[in-house]
Amino acid sequence: MQQGQPPAQPPPPPRSQDERASDRPHIPAPLQRESGNGLLGLKVRNFGPLVITQNYQGMGGTGSAVWQAAEAMLQMMKLPAYMSMLHGRKVLELGAGTGINSIAAAMSNATVVATDKDPDSLVLVQSNIQANQHLLPSRHHVAVRTLAWGNQENIQAIKDEFGLFDVILGSDLLFEALHGELLVTIYELCAMQGVVILTHSPRDYRREQSLLDSFSAYFTTNESKVPGTSVVCTILTRKVRYY
Repeated sequence: MQQGQPPAQPPPPPRSQDERASDRPHIPAPLQRESGNGLLGLKVRNFGPLVITQNYQGMGGTGSAVWQAAEAMLQMMKLPAYMSMLHGRKVLELGAGTGINSIAAAMSNATVVATDKDPDSLVLVQSNIQANQHLLPSRHHVAVRTLAWGNQENIQAIKDEFGLFDVILGSDLLFEALHGELLVTIYELCAMQGVVILTHSPRDYRREQSLLDSFSAYFTTNESKVPGTSVVCTILTRKVRYY
């Protein structure tokens, strides 16, 4: 900025449909219970020391399974640079699904809040946390909370209980219909010096790039491929505002 010129005005905060209409999240049917030798739709997988139960009958058939983007994030969190980024930080996971990356973050001595809007996913996350509790450092646990993107009541409840977050995690979150709500949620819950780590498996480059570009008014973005995968990792950092 040249001397004598007033600072540029910051862009207005993003808006969501929640500010124009009441939020009515879809409530899925309860998980199907025991049939034969197991639970319908449930599958247990090992990810190193983690034992994770997945539910392929979750919301939309996608939310409560470990897909490639989540595995890639798990791989990244094993690297020293990311372990250092998480250590001692306050971390929020959006669309937690199975909770695998929330649990992995807690293993790096982070204080973690795992969120999802699907009630069945939240039950599954809690179950997976309990199954892997022995891997977590003492005094570190993962809180589980409801969070529908863009829902101001949910967002405010998270703020009131936990404050803002140093790190926000999310895998495969780039859904066009909900992108405005995702942006609002990240903007409202990310601390001023916070970092957002998103991974996604490319499906529609132009659409996904357009969605990521919309973050540029509020965040600096840095994209790279996760080694050995087709997954894209996007790092967002809050832009400093001058008033």
